[in-house]
Amino acid sequence: MSSISTFEILPDEILLIIIRYCGDAYSICKSFFGLNQRLISIVIDKRLHVFADLLHMNRNDPDINLFYNSNLFYEISHQFLSLETKQTIKEFLQLLISFYIKEKYKQLNEEFQFNLKKFLFQRLHLTDNEIDNLDNELKRIFSSLPIDFDSYRISKPKEFFSQSIKSIKQIESLILTQGASFQYDEFNFGMIINKWFISKMNFTPDDNQQFLNSFIQMFKSIFISNLSLFKIKSYETTYEKINSPFYFLIYSIYQLKYFPDDRYEPNHSLKIHWYKAEINLFLSIVDHLFNEEFVLEHCLFEILDKTMLIVPSTYEEIFIRTSQIEILKILLHKYNQYDKTTCEQYDSFLTILYNLFHTEQLDIIQLIYKESRNIQYLFYRLETCEEIVNIMIKNREKKHLFQILLNDEQLRIWFINKDLLFILLKKKQVKIIKYLLKLSPLLIHQLDQDGNDPILYLCLHVSGCRHRLIEFLIKVGSDLSCINSKNINFFNALQMTRNKNLLNKLIEHEIIQINYISTEAKQVNHNVIDSFN
Repeated sequence: MSSISTFEILPDEILLIIIRYCGDAYSICKSFFGLNQRLISIVIDKRLHVFADLLHMNRNDPDINLFYNSNLFYEISHQFLSLETKQTIKEFLQLLISFYIKEKYKQLNEEFQFNLKKFLFQRLHLTDNEIDNLDNELKRIFSSLPIDFDSYRISKPKEFFSQSIKSIKQIESLILTQGASFQYDEFNFGMIINKWFISKMNFTPDDNQQFLNSFIQMFKSIFISNLSLFKIKSYETTYEKINSPFYFLIYSIYQLKYFPDDRYEPNHSLKIHWYKAEINLFLSIVDHLFNEEFVLEHCLFEILDKTMLIVPSTYEEIFIRTSQIEILKILLHKYNQYDKTTCEQYDSFLTILYNLFHTEQLDIIQLIYKESRNIQYLFYRLETCEEIVNIMIKNREKKHLFQILLNDEQLRIWFINKDLLFILLKKKQVKIIKYLLKLSPLLIHQLDQDGNDPILYLCLHVSGCRHRLIEFLIKVGSDLSCINSKNINFFNALQMTRNKNLLNKLIEHEIIQINYISTEAKQVNHNVIDSFN
């Protein structure tokens, strides 16, 4: 008879209460991983709110019931029940966040479109006098909010929460139900949104969800009321950029701090609820950002340029990195709708691509290769291949990353192209070449533009010590009878003056033997004979 622990015989309702005291949602997931199906089913019970907590959803959020009734919740619940290894927990969490960002993007876009139509309908039926009165009232309420923009501090902390929430609700109502418009240009509104985020984030506790939700809804309404705020320009100076709502959001989401100017940046730790609020706002407006002056490429340039290397170790870091990846993926999917990219834009992408290799951001490299056919094209250009190889063979750590990328099934398609092989031969990267030929043995028969196979290329275009690499190429099946466009084969090449030392090394190490009487060369290990002409 199998023994059952006292813990396991407790009813589900008691276990739910006990599990609540086992730590945060991430700790609970890790602690109960690998236990029996009953305990895991309790962990994902809606009443415990583990998944909602992992997504930093407020339990009083009206959207939480939509989440629990969605296909997403049932799918991730099923996947959690089938986890087998500790590593899969991390992968599962990434999948959970990824699904959530996708669904949130869809939901927020639909909400924005609905509210925009509602606003435009209200505005259309206003008289000029009503428009002036509503717009002035909106400006008056907004100007009365208790905040000192110049010092990035709340001017009246005691009155801040109650007065702010009341005023914010009034602003949202004036716009969405009456048709008032926020009359600021992008530059001035950018200054406002920057300073509001900094000031209020510094003084607002994470758990004040009521204020945070109202705060974000107000900014969404303001964008709806003035579509000219979306007419983003391609600013060139940092000062101009930090006063654009778009650049501010991108900077804070991907740099994890506010205001790209050390003179003004406050000292604070990242608050995950505010980070999620910024994502919420960005996803709401992202479909409306692009125009004749600010194209999608500019957005991608900014994101890829600001992305930092993050190796997630905590759940918050997993949430941040996965969110960054998903936002980038959304934009890359949009970018795929473009038929072509200009040479100037390719040059910009190349600079960013090289930097990603320098900073070892493998997850971003893998993403842009898989998700964007326009950027993928760059990987196959000869000069791009050569520069990437130069970066990746710089030191031992980089070479290790090279091997990680080689193990990626989709990136492997790029790695096994012949241009890359001949670049590696030129640089005599023996270990990488061996690994590459193990992945794709047929590369041994690839020819360059002059008809040289790898072993002929080594003899004719590479200098220095090469005998061990040639020995390896012979062992893996090089065709020593291969003749290039100049009618030269392997043994002809060995007779050249430039290969005198190479020939001696091959003989010395018994890789080949030479019969000087019959002028015959013999490959020792593979019993292949060819004659010098």
